[in-house]
Amino acid sequence: MENSNKYKRLIESLENEYFFYSHNLNGEYLYMSPSVEKVLGYTVDEAKQGLVKHMTNSEANKQTIETLKKSATGEKQQTFEFELYTKSREIKIIEITESPNYNNKGEIVSIDGVAHDITERTKYERIIQQQNQELKRQDEKLRKQLEELIVKNENIDNLKKELEDRSQLLINIINEIPEKIFLKDSNGKFLLANNNAAASYGLKPSEIIGKSDTDIYPPEKASEKINRIREILKSGIPHSYEEGDFGKKDGLIVSTRMKPFKLNDGSTGVLGIQVDITQVKKNEIELKKMNVELTSRTDELNQTLENLKETQSQLVQSEKMRALGNLIAGIAHEVNTPIGAINASVSNISAALDSSMSNLFNLFTKLTQKELLIFLRIMNLMEKSKPAPTSKERRQYKKEVQQKLEKAGCIHVYSVTDLIMYLNLYDETDKVISMLDVKNPEFILKSIKDIYSVRKNTENIKLAVDKASKLVFALKKFAHKEQNLEKDQADLIENIETVLILHHNQLKQAIEVVKDYDPVPLIACYPDELVQVWTNLISNAIHAMNYAGTLRISIKNQKTHIKVSIQDSGHGIPKEIRERIFEPFFTTKKSGEGTGIGLDIVKRILDKHQAKLELESEIGGGTTFHVLLPVN
Repeated sequence: MENSNKYKRLIESLENEYFFYSHNLNGEYLYMSPSVEKVLGYTVDEAKQGLVKHMTNSEANKQTIETLKKSATGEKQQTFEFELYTKSREIKIIEITESPNYNNKGEIVSIDGVAHDITERTKYERIIQQQNQELKRQDEKLRKQLEELIVKNENIDNLKKELEDRSQLLINIINEIPEKIFLKDSNGKFLLANNNAAASYGLKPSEIIGKSDTDIYPPEKASEKINRIREILKSGIPHSYEEGDFGKKDGLIVSTRMKPFKLNDGSTGVLGIQVDITQVKKNEIELKKMNVELTSRTDELNQTLENLKETQSQLVQSEKMRALGNLIAGIAHEVNTPIGAINASVSNISAALDSSMSNLFNLFTKLTQKELLIFLRIMNLMEKSKPAPTSKERRQYKKEVQQKLEKAGCIHVYSVTDLIMYLNLYDETDKVISMLDVKNPEFILKSIKDIYSVRKNTENIKLAVDKASKLVFALKKFAHKEQNLEKDQADLIENIETVLILHHNQLKQAIEVVKDYDPVPLIACYPDELVQVWTNLISNAIHAMNYAGTLRISIKNQKTHIKVSIQDSGHGIPKEIRERIFEPFFTTKKSGEGTGIGLDIVKRILDKHQAKLELESEIGGGTTFHVLLPVN
């Protein structure tokens, strides 16, 4: 107890940093030194009420409370820290050292504690700790930097080695180049030269380095080369020149090209490459001679080509005339037919006019007003554009008219029937019969027939003239020799119809023509030459069918191309000769019937049009030629 009091007095003398306390096992303070007020600002009585309630909520304080509990159970001396609020609400860190007191029986009767304000010490410790951590971080950083420097140093050594290797590789590559490569400074001094460049002066690359043009060439030549270098450096533009002469001893001609080049010391020199162009120059001279000769030959070939074109044109025209010769008999017949129709119609008009003139007086003097009115009404019933009926329809109509006249009690049934049929009034029979209840109906109809006959025969003449005009136009178009060297816009349908008109006499007898035409645009072509194509293909088809069968012609619009197909129902082309039918002068026709150049001309004309010609044929099933013409 005496020692305890001694310690209390000692502790209390440390006014600002320590205070002493004692509490029983229930946590009730038995003693609190007055210095507690100097450390925490609380009076002794306030402090005895319990220091625990002034603790902060820090995690460290929670651990301290657990330690206090263990100390209260009789464990040995413990030292611990916790944070307390002062009376002025400052936070102080207090270090507590507690130890148990025993009675004579060895039982713990109380706990003595010494509290030490270590706020300032802790602050400095933390600063030192932070500084130690910073020093440690800096030390780690320096260590890493040192390691990086070591690695970089190793990399630099490796790069230096790699650079040396690459430099040597570059030098080896330059030395292997057959051209002469050199690098000079502004005074013409060699800084680099490959093997071939040094060898041209009888030196090695290591021997020529440092030598200038004045060491190698005569003064005048050296001055010329140095001046050229200075001109290049002044202008900053690359320069090329040639040196040498076939007449000299070595007979060499070289081409040198130099350009400004930045040197390592910051100055500018020239990089040059020198090429032996001796053989190139020789080739140029030889090429000029060949060009002169080639020009002469080209002129000759152009003239030959013009002659060939003229020959081909004459051949096409000759083949066209041959085809026209084969058609001429039929064309003559086709021309005679409308001429005969015109002659007959003129005779009929003349007879009708004579009859009309003789009946004219009777028509206007003998007929009553009613009969004249009937005459005009029947005239109005006749249609100008009414199509003529077929023979079968005509027989049927005539029978019906005759039966209606008999039923109406007409006296002159047969003659009136013929008159009604001639006037094309067969479908107006009932109206006509209702108007014939007059004294002389037959006279009225005959008078109308004479007038109508003039109009009918005039229309026949017009039809005959139109037919002859079409034939003449087709003939003129077919026989025309095209002079235009450029393509014209043409209608393919019209082109093909021209050929069909010329072949009409051969087609009308026993050949059925089936047409299947799509609407197609005009195409750029040589129209007269295409007429020759259709003529040959259609003529061959007619011969293949022996002038009897079915000829199918289709024109299909395939957008980028127009496909023309000409199909016959003939005997077909045997496989063994299909490849030969386009050969010149090959023919399967009898002697005198064909020249064998028709399909060859067709192929040449279509090649000229960038068109395709395809063939399909089946023995016994006929042959089809497909022509694909480009629209543009």
